[in-house]
Amino acid sequence: MHINCCPCISGEMDSGDRSDLISPTTSSPPSHIVTIPFPGRGHINPMLSLCLLLSPKTLTVTIIVTEEWLNIINSDHPSPSLPSNLQIRSIPNVLPSERTRGSNYTEFFNSVMSKMADPVQRVLDELNPPVDVVIGDALLPWVAGICEKRNVSAVSLWTESASSFYALYKFDQLDAAGGLPEDFSGVEELTYLQDVSSTHIAGLLPNATTLDLLRAMSRDYYWFHTAHSVLTTSFDNLESSAMTKIRSDFSIPIYPIGPLIPHRLPPSPPPSPYLQWLDSQPESSVLYVSLGSFLSISDSQLEEIAMGLMESKVKFLWVLRDKPLCVDEDTGLVLPWCHQLRVLCHSSVGGFLTHCGWNSTLEAVFAGVPMITYPLFWDQQPNSKLVVEDWGIGVRLKEYHGEEIVRKELVVKKVRKLMDLGDEESKGMRERAARLKEMCGEALGVGGSSQQNLDDFLKQFISRKV
Repeated sequence: MHINCCPCISGEMDSGDRSDLISPTTSSPPSHIVTIPFPGRGHINPMLSLCLLLSPKTLTVTIIVTEEWLNIINSDHPSPSLPSNLQIRSIPNVLPSERTRGSNYTEFFNSVMSKMADPVQRVLDELNPPVDVVIGDALLPWVAGICEKRNVSAVSLWTESASSFYALYKFDQLDAAGGLPEDFSGVEELTYLQDVSSTHIAGLLPNATTLDLLRAMSRDYYWFHTAHSVLTTSFDNLESSAMTKIRSDFSIPIYPIGPLIPHRLPPSPPPSPYLQWLDSQPESSVLYVSLGSFLSISDSQLEEIAMGLMESKVKFLWVLRDKPLCVDEDTGLVLPWCHQLRVLCHSSVGGFLTHCGWNSTLEAVFAGVPMITYPLFWDQQPNSKLVVEDWGIGVRLKEYHGEEIVRKELVVKKVRKLMDLGDEESKGMRERAARLKEMCGEALGVGGSSQQNLDDFLKQFISRKV
């Protein structure tokens, strides 16, 4: 059995050379685009993918991260082959460690807001050629001030779903007008996607999200009002209703250029025991399990999931960091890390038990793999709703963080349901997932919507240099 890679991974779907976007006769220096991600894996990974898309020969691209994240990137990719015009610059570790981010997120977030801007500005002072455009994460409102001082354009990168973007916008409108109700679930004005299943702002308010946090997030996200434009990691046809509403409500350009995932990989990966194990399994027989790297689940919940997986008799590959779990290879594999997209695109993987982080959701869509959803925090709950209700490519294991423990019996039931290739409901989910995979490939392909949107974005800035 061989790896059934998606077209982009095997190199058949080329993103195109954008070097013709700058006139070869101009004597102007190349445009220099600097990217500044929020220091978290769910933000840095899509920004890195964007940097690779923004590195034709006529552009200089710089990404600025902390020293800790530079080390993490190097450990994830021990033999990087970055384009010569893409550089990674680091700032000192002025923030609490990534290892403790989840246990005290308020302190971490406040440090990002108060301590990152000054060292970032010092790096910008040293760059040659100087920066022309800054693409900052939507969670970094101080990017706008830095750009204003330097008289350069600020662009916001939104790393969550377009649906969550619009929901926060509607919440912010009501909040500013003093019209927030006590109970969100029955307020018609908060329904933001009329042509799909009913979704309310209440979807962003699971037990783990307080009203104050939602207010702070909506306020900080909306620094884009002073931005030149917004890039999103989604793509047009995946969230067409939300995209249409966003574009109709905002005067600044919105460019869906996703999915911003590492889809351009060498066709032949280096030998790896877990890939060899996957090679030995029947087609669509393995459940891939990953609940993210940011928040942990309790030991008791971990035990219930583990027992449920083993009692389901479905083979699984589980990425589980910092918590030992011994299983026989006849049952499954437990690893501290794997290349998630390559695993999801493997022919033996037939399902994904996921926390519904947006990057993981996009990777599953790209690979055409149906999901079992286990959201933990923030946008993961509405992402779960998109997967299960709107796209019809998954089933829920839990609703939101904070509810009672999911017992092993439910895990067994949901896993067997999803992985039963003869089950009519499972067949329907796989057919819809395959259609989304095809749409995703079209968006990323030559002449596709995501490539065209990125080209249109680049042309605005390059035109200023010729």
